[in-house]
Amino acid sequence: RKWQGNNQISFNKMRSVLKQCQRSNQGRFRVNHLSLNNTRCLAVGKESTGEDELGSSNQGKIYLELSKATLSSMVVITSAAGYLSYGGDLSPITCASLCAGTSFAAATAAILNQTIERKTDKLMKRTCNRPLPSGRISTEGAIGYGVLSMGASYALLKYGTNDTTLFLGFSNIALYGAYTLAKPRTEWNTWAGAVVGAIPPVMGWTAAGGDLLALEPALLGGTLFLWQFPHFFALSWNNRKDYERGFHQMVPVNDPTGERTAELILKYSLFLLPVPILAAAADVTSPYFAIGGVGATAYLISLAENFEKEKSNKNAHEVFKCSLWYLLVMLGLFVFHRKRGEKKDEPLDRLQEQMKMFCPHELLTTLGLESICPMTSKKDTGFVVVK
Repeated sequence: RKWQGNNQISFNKMRSVLKQCQRSNQGRFRVNHLSLNNTRCLAVGKESTGEDELGSSNQGKIYLELSKATLSSMVVITSAAGYLSYGGDLSPITCASLCAGTSFAAATAAILNQTIERKTDKLMKRTCNRPLPSGRISTEGAIGYGVLSMGASYALLKYGTNDTTLFLGFSNIALYGAYTLAKPRTEWNTWAGAVVGAIPPVMGWTAAGGDLLALEPALLGGTLFLWQFPHFFALSWNNRKDYERGFHQMVPVNDPTGERTAELILKYSLFLLPVPILAAAADVTSPYFAIGGVGATAYLISLAENFEKEKSNKNAHEVFKCSLWYLLVMLGLFVFHRKRGEKKDEPLDRLQEQMKMFCPHELLTTLGLESICPMTSKKDTGFVVVK
């Protein structure tokens, strides 16, 4: 059932023994996990009864793993943010179709990714227990799930949103496949992956009826594009040895000193700084988005500077953790402070009215101290009318 060895010779011997075991048991024995990492190798096998493949609950678990449910949920959040940013008379049915269709599109891309990388995934600690490399599902079975997921995505985006959103969604699946193929070939795969991540909020905007060439989707997509570099480089720095085992051409893998990695994390964190200022200056959002956005970005920059000074796993992890809440905060602020012109009488407007008690300017006004507020002006900020 279980066998351990301590070196490459033991690993080869173990593999030979397991193959003989499989042949002698006429397929009743299947190897679930076979890997070698530095000084230890491990194999686990069990009798194949078919229950793990046919059980509906286990099939559901396998599908969730194949679809990378956590990552897909983040994609749905970014597309929903794009949808809500448009404002006006939003349709719950369209929003639900967008979120579900985007989720299935993300699942399709994830299954495509894991099917392509099923062999190299066996070599990496963080991926060797995925359904394909662990043998819990066949390649054909995974492809079948991918086809069903793609069909569901097509139906939802085609009939629940519009053709522009459908085109963006399926273009993103193709781009994700290109990104996957580029990972073992060039460091530029990260930049390709950043484009993939930037498209979902644009899908949300177009699903709501927004113009694809408007400034708003450019600001949303640009934020997602820039954000992915500090997020992913911090993650890949701590997993650089694992990526090396999988033969992936990541910047941290080819950067033993961490100088390039730290430089890129800091540079793209700095690139994020003008985005909320530009949004407010272009009258897309109220000035409060600039204040909140600059504050959040300044904190991210400070963590990036810490990593540049000391290139430790701890500092990289701090950047990564910050990037997770940073994205949610920036999207939330953009939606909340977005100027919607004549598009009134919507739930977001009512929420803004209820949230006035948390607005610094409103508190100053209540105390009769509005004259000291740097945001005081005679125009509508989009959040409150400042007199």
